[in-house]
Amino acid sequence: MKKFFTVLGGMGTLATESYVRILNQRTPTHRDQDYLDYIVVNHATIPDRTSRILDPNKPNPATDLIEDVKQQSLLNPEFFVLTCNAAHYFYSEVQAATNIPILNMLQETVNEIKRLTPDAKRVGILGSDGTIKAGVYDSYIKDAGYEEIKPTPEIQELTRDLIYHDIKESGHSNGEKFHEIIRKMIEEEHCDIVILGCTELSYANEMDPETKYPVADSQSIIVDRTLERALKYQKDRK
Repeated sequence: MKKFFTVLGGMGTLATESYVRILNQRTPTHRDQDYLDYIVVNHATIPDRTSRILDPNKPNPATDLIEDVKQQSLLNPEFFVLTCNAAHYFYSEVQAATNIPILNMLQETVNEIKRLTPDAKRVGILGSDGTIKAGVYDSYIKDAGYEEIKPTPEIQELTRDLIYHDIKESGHSNGEKFHEIIRKMIEEEHCDIVILGCTELSYANEMDPETKYPVADSQSIIVDRTLERALKYQKDRK
C-alpha cells in the first residue's frame, strides 16, 4: 500500500472508532476505491496517560507510543494522527522518534477557534484530569491571544465521571451529563467557546447528538485536517 497514513489509536478504543467513523462519513465517495488508505493501530494496552501525567512513577505511555511510531515508520506512511489529547503531553518526545510528521491535534483545534467563533475572547477547556492539571492546552490557547477558562471542581468532577465511568468503563455516553457540562461552561463560566479536549468528549458530542453550544471538537477538527492532507495525494494512489 502506498500513499497512506497511520492512526495511533486505542486511547480509548471507542474514541478511536468514533474518529474512523467520522472520517469515513466525511470522505467524498462513490465506490469502495474512493475511501482513504490508512492503518489503525488500536493499541488499547498503552498505559493511562492521565495516570502518568499526575504521577511520574506510573508506567510511561510515551514508551509504547514511540515503539508504535518506529514500527509504523518502517512502512513509510505520509503522516501520523494521534487520536488522544492527553497523549500530546508527550508529543515532542514521540515526534522526535520519527521524521514523519504527526498532526498536532491541540494546535489544529486552537487554530480552528478563529473560524468557529471569530470574536471569541474567553476559551473554555474540558478534558481529563491530566490534560487540565498539566495545562496541556495552556500555551496553545494563550499564544493565540485567548483567555483560558478552566473547569470548576464541580464541572471537572462531572467531566471525569463522564469520561471514565460512562464511556471508558460502561461503554456508552450520557447525553444529559454531557450537555450539562457544556451548559455550565458557557452559561455559568461565561465562555465564548469550549474546547472538547478529550476524545471521549468528542465521542459524547457525536453520540448524544452534538451540543447546541459553541464547541471546538478536537476530534472532529483533526478528522478535517486528516482529510485535507489525505485527499491531496489520493489521486496518486496505485
